[in-house]
Amino acid sequence: MPLRYVTAIVTVFVLASMCGCRQDATVGMFSESLWNPFGLDPLFGIEQEPIRIGVVCDDRSVWDVRSWWDLRDKTPWSELRAALAWDAGRPVQVVQLKPFQVAAQLKSGRLEFAMLSDAQLDDMSKDRDACVIIARADAVNRTGLVVASAKSDIASITDIAGKRFAFGPRGDLELHYGAAKVLNDGGVSLEQIQREILPVAALQYHLNSLEVAKEVAYGLTSVGVIARADYDRYPETGGQFFPLSFSKDQFRILGETLPINFGPFVASVETEPELVSKVRSFLTAAAVKSPRVTESLGIAAFNGVNVLPETGL
Repeated sequence: MPLRYVTAIVTVFVLASMCGCRQDATVGMFSESLWNPFGLDPLFGIEQEPIRIGVVCDDRSVWDVRSWWDLRDKTPWSELRAALAWDAGRPVQVVQLKPFQVAAQLKSGRLEFAMLSDAQLDDMSKDRDACVIIARADAVNRTGLVVASAKSDIASITDIAGKRFAFGPRGDLELHYGAAKVLNDGGVSLEQIQREILPVAALQYHLNSLEVAKEVAYGLTSVGVIARADYDRYPETGGQFFPLSFSKDQFRILGETLPINFGPFVASVETEPELVSKVRSFLTAAAVKSPRVTESLGIAAFNGVNVLPETGL
């Protein structure tokens, strides 16, 4: 492909990414705008105020994606935002904030809701009465293992720098986001991972853990992330290409993703009771009606909590 065409393609991607993201200091560290090059009618009226949901952005959060430019258009809460917007008939905005900002904005009513861990909720201390728990996540103890081919010379996370890496499905909490965090915590940023030729400058994604295992054990990429549950089912030895099978001795474990520490979904005491009821109903039905929401968050389901007896909610 002529160099001028490659340059043009890269330029389009860069301009598109710049149009798709903007910062708004009044909301928090991140905000989102919609790129609409075809002038399609929006699903919601521009006069509608969005439902705002806060998430904590700090070093303890698996959802801190500030340095992961490759992930900006797909976050763990993308499915939640889209499905809730459709269900509520209003735009939904998820903003990343520091713990003190979440507390302050819940207290003022700027945020209607927040997704927190129990530790993050405890950190709110004096502002704890600014919110009430409306649902709790039923966690799934699912993790991913960063593994290298036993035949390779990759012995640690730092050895991955400059090499191709086999991720699982794009947007998967363990096999994508979790693996990226393991790499970053080990000193290897996504910018140091070798990119694919096609799509241009993209990371390498696979449909599932099986495809990653096949790539690492028998393909051209010597390191990737597979589900621990899959690895635990492999026998100690005997893996072979035909018929396709895997064994533990084909892989060298370099790291493991953190289990999801996601507990209460809270509402500001300033949020309208009718909206609280609608969102709680959406959350508790999500595992059945919108399974991609709970799957992308890495949980089994939301269990509703009735918190406003004086209103009957």
